[in-house]
Order: sequence, then C-alpha cells, then structure tokens
Amino acid sequence: MSKLPGWKRLGLAFELTDAMRKLVLADIKDRFAGASDEEIRRRFIARVLPREDVIRAYGFDPKQEGY
Repeated sequence: MSKLPGWKRLGLAFELTDAMRKLVLADIKDRFAGASDEEIRRRFIARVLPREDVIRAYGFDPKQEGY
C-alpha cells in the first residue's frame, strides 16, 4: 500500500471511514430498532468519540444517558 500514490491512499482512507460509519449506524439501528433519529445520532456520537469530547462538543454525557 505504501507504493500507492498519496491521492489513492487518501481515497482508501475515506472509503474505510465511510464503511466504518455505515457499520456502526447499522449496528445501532439493529440494536435500537425503535430509536428516533436523534437518539441514533447521539448513540453514534457516543460510540465514535471519547466521552470527554462528547461532553465538551455536544453537551451530553453518554455515561449518564446510558449510551
């Protein structure tokens, strides 16, 4: 992979990131089938970011909310 041009490596990184995002969202939607779009968004944020960042940037504590 190191022989790939930088633009190709960057493209692959974006594809992997998008695939991870889709997998996490699919898992959340499967586990919490009745969840609202807002709950899914909050659970996603809580899953992919450190707790301190969620509190600072989004104003909720995933631990207190059970996420």
